[in-house]
Amino acid sequence: MSNYVGVDLNVVVIANLINVVMALLFAARISGLPEIQYVLGIVAMFMGFTLGYAAFLNRRNRRNKWFTALLLPVLLFFIVDLFLDYIFVLDFRRTIFAVPFVLLYYVGLWGLIGYSFMFSKKWGIVTLATYFANMTLSILPYV
Repeated sequence: MSNYVGVDLNVVVIANLINVVMALLFAARISGLPEIQYVLGIVAMFMGFTLGYAAFLNRRNRRNKWFTALLLPVLLFFIVDLFLDYIFVLDFRRTIFAVPFVLLYYVGLWGLIGYSFMFSKKWGIVTLATYFANMTLSILPYV
């Protein structure tokens, strides 16, 4: 058993909470509740930033590089989101710039799934399930 079980467990719990909060955010978007969507976005962002600290701890302790690398895309996504949605408040989602943004979102979530499977198969399956709930609500308005 690793000395880093606490860090890893926190990461996989946060990964699943991010998926659930983002699913609720997309439900708020579908329901036309922009204030709730805004708050849930901030909640998810703060959780994402805590994953940056986990990546720092993993790197500092010279763990397998994947325990750091798999967290970086989601951290980068939330940094970009902070600037685009909360600091500059740009309406970029109806432009070509939405494509790399959405791609970074997916890559970040896939990194969390990978991290969860590295921690344990059970947590990997749970994270995959919450990811699909998140994805279902994110694409629902477009089908």
